[in-house]
Amino acid sequence: MDRKESEMTEKGISSSTSGVVVQVREKKGPLRAAIPYMPFPVAVLCLFLNTFVPGLGTFVSAFTVLCGARTDLPERHMCCVFWLNIAAALIQILTAIVMVGWIMSIFWGMDMVILATPHRLQRTRDSTATVGTRARMKKTELQLLKRLVKQTNIGIFFFLKSIYFFA
Repeated sequence: MDRKESEMTEKGISSSTSGVVVQVREKKGPLRAAIPYMPFPVAVLCLFLNTFVPGLGTFVSAFTVLCGARTDLPERHMCCVFWLNIAAALIQILTAIVMVGWIMSIFWGMDMVILATPHRLQRTRDSTATVGTRARMKKTELQLLKRLVKQTNIGIFFFLKSIYFFA
């Protein structure tokens, strides 16, 4: 066994006991990377707008970029990121006829809420709360996010069911 470990070490492969840390990063396309990091209430509003009128929440989120919202495209100019969000909204609106845009719009809104959660958690960390209070706040925020996603999925299910029933 020692011979095998020494061969692995010579090749640059470390064993599982050496404590190697692997970091995985998600590579995002330009449209996905253009989703702005918004305040949590604005992201929830955009999610609801996207749920009921495909593309409207994405259109609103485009204007938050002009108001200074951060994105994952720091090397691009603010106007370029704005137009990428407008393009995503138009794609959602135009493909909503065949339900693809509507589903894309809902997932886009859920991504906005997910991206807004770290922004909200950072704001609560900056407050002068104790460690115990911070832990309770974090747990409450995660429960709120889970409940919001669950309620949205239930609403989507009943909406699709009603469309199927009346069609």
